Amino acid sequence: MSNICPGFVKEPQILSIEDIRSYEINNVYNGIPLLLLMENAGRAVADAVECRIGDLKNKKVIVYAGRGGNGGDALVASKHLSLRGADVTVYLLYDFNLVEHQDTLVNLKSLINSKQLKIIHLQDPKEYEPQDADVLIDGILGIGIKGKLREPIASALKAFNSSTGLRVAVDVPTGVDPETGNVVEGAAIADVTVTMHSLKPGLIKEEARNYVGEIMVAEIGIIKDSEIYGGPGDVLFRIPKRPKDAIKGGNGKVLTIGGSYHYFGAPYYASSAALLSGADLVFLASPEKVAVSAAQNNPGIIPFPLKGEYINEDHINELIEEAKKVDVVAIGPGLGNKEETRNAVIKLINSLKGKPMVIDADALKSIANSDIKLWEEAVLTPHRGEAVLLAGRSGEADNLSMEIAKKYNATVIVKGPIDVICLPNGKCRYNKTGHPAMAVGGTGDVLTGIISGFLSRRIALMKDANILHTVTAAAYISGKAGELAVKEKGENITALDVLYNIQNAIKEVEVYSRGSG
Repeated sequence: MSNICPGFVKEPQILSIEDIRSYEINNVYNGIPLLLLMENAGRAVADAVECRIGDLKNKKVIVYAGRGGNGGDALVASKHLSLRGADVTVYLLYDFNLVEHQDTLVNLKSLINSKQLKIIHLQDPKEYEPQDADVLIDGILGIGIKGKLREPIASALKAFNSSTGLRVAVDVPTGVDPETGNVVEGAAIADVTVTMHSLKPGLIKEEARNYVGEIMVAEIGIIKDSEIYGGPGDVLFRIPKRPKDAIKGGNGKVLTIGGSYHYFGAPYYASSAALLSGADLVFLASPEKVAVSAAQNNPGIIPFPLKGEYINEDHINELIEEAKKVDVVAIGPGLGNKEETRNAVIKLINSLKGKPMVIDADALKSIANSDIKLWEEAVLTPHRGEAVLLAGRSGEADNLSMEIAKKYNATVIVKGPIDVICLPNGKCRYNKTGHPAMAVGGTGDVLTGIISGFLSRRIALMKDANILHTVTAAAYISGKAGELAVKEKGENITALDVLYNIQNAIKEVEVYSRGSG
């Protein structure tokens, strides 16, 4: 990896493709358009080329551009190389009308009739031939590889690999998996890979070594806030969409355990929020009257009635069996503070060790006086008062969240004007959405439901919890739903108003779904 050329990152971080896509969209949310990132990326490629070969005047440059964001980066690079005196020819692999990335299209339109450089589209892939050039640029797929290489990509890369000159890959050599480093037959063989913002895991795998060449990491303008704070990118890329072959129950199942003689609303809010966040099936284990009442008000909730007016140790075995059937357990809303319930909570949590779980409300009070040790996929959701109880002291939300996460070996979100989400290892993220009007009963139960719904879908479809980012995505949607409720009804809102805006908040995120990467 190069540290010589100015303007490139000397000690880059390694981020997954999911991270990169999420942060790019968060960056748009923070006011920096993808078009600007594309401009910065393309210019960085031109800078890397100039740094490697020196004066560009009259140098012959051949560019292979795809129809996605990687092709757009290559088109911008072509513009800057031409402005610096190079003789640039762009081979556009697809017809103009097939270019699918809007920012790529903007750059293509600006160059298509330009006398500054040549843009060629070959109708027959067999017409691609090796070139005697000073520089060749692969801007075909980047991080967008899916399966074996098809035409015209295969023929273009055969010409690229057979040509003379410095071979440069934009972001990731086409045909190299950016996550695993696996290489498909006919992949681009680069002398230099100019990758954007961070290292991708696949670039440093042994399998990719002979394909990536020297790695140069370009800073393209993704600001730190886009990584630190939650945003729409976390929802778009952390929470999977239903597959085309979706089956009922295959997209997330949640068991909510809560409710008591006095508290009917809390488990209803949590269970309904899980459904509205996309869980396929939500079961509510509550005292009989609570479970039936919830199901009557929302027939989507599947009641699991328990005998008596409070949850107690007699219910533990049947709750354990029910928990085995779901992806996530949410426990706490409306449980009450009877000693028999607190004891049951501790025993149940210990019996479900390792199970993805959201622990809220009265369940937090149960563990606060215990020496229980949890696990990273157990999420504690205290407000600031509960955080003081869990930590055993008062303090700033940042410090309390980190302290509680370490003390209980769990993931923690301390709710407040800025939510603080921390892992036991001290890594934290933050969320700024929300409104003071949300400081009413039940909104915390709604957040618990969103976390459990998002987490169940993540586990069911992607098999890993990615817990820090999943909780951050849920916090973003919860806060955004509150903001939408205030916009609609003013500051005197209830938890129901927040609940009924969950789907609107998720829908609003789709505005940012325009092509990334």
